[in-house]
Amino acid sequence: RLRFLLGLVTAQAHAAVASRVPGLRYLVPAATPHVTMTDSGPTTSAEDQARAAALQAGGASVAPSSAASVSDLERWPTVDIANGLYKYVLINIMTPDGSIAKTLVRSGRGNYHVDVATPHVESLKAAGWATSIPGGGRINRDDESKTVSIYGYSYGFGKADHRIAAQLCEQALPHHAVTWSDEGY
Repeated sequence: RLRFLLGLVTAQAHAAVASRVPGLRYLVPAATPHVTMTDSGPTTSAEDQARAAALQAGGASVAPSSAASVSDLERWPTVDIANGLYKYVLINIMTPDGSIAKTLVRSGRGNYHVDVATPHVESLKAAGWATSIPGGGRINRDDESKTVSIYGYSYGFGKADHRIAAQLCEQALPHHAVTWSDEGY
């Protein structure tokens, strides 16, 4: 629980908290000044930025297939989020005319948001669907307390509209209390 709460605190606020909590430190390795470290791993790197841009461009460059039908969209559940605290992304599945056919919420293990998005975008591309990734953040699903908390942003894809992610999670997980915030990383 403390790990989750610390994840919500910005680096500036963390310094203020650290001055009041003995032994609490925020460390950034001197050897990697362009990478910010958190208790859950690196937040970005030049390689992450390049991979996110390539995935975004690759998903958009797929011409939606006429074989890909709206009924085919049911193969992909709207919400697939792991129990625990993870990075998450919103993935838009695009129609041939460029409108959004369906929005997905995905979370899971990975050092970067692109690691969460890649397998899903690749499977959608293989089925003939174009995609866009409007953003990401963090999501904490706690099945024991029946809660989902959504917040933060992705360095690679930008901040997701957490309101949309929350609405989709509420529909998919009706017995969970879902909250969202634009605060924190």
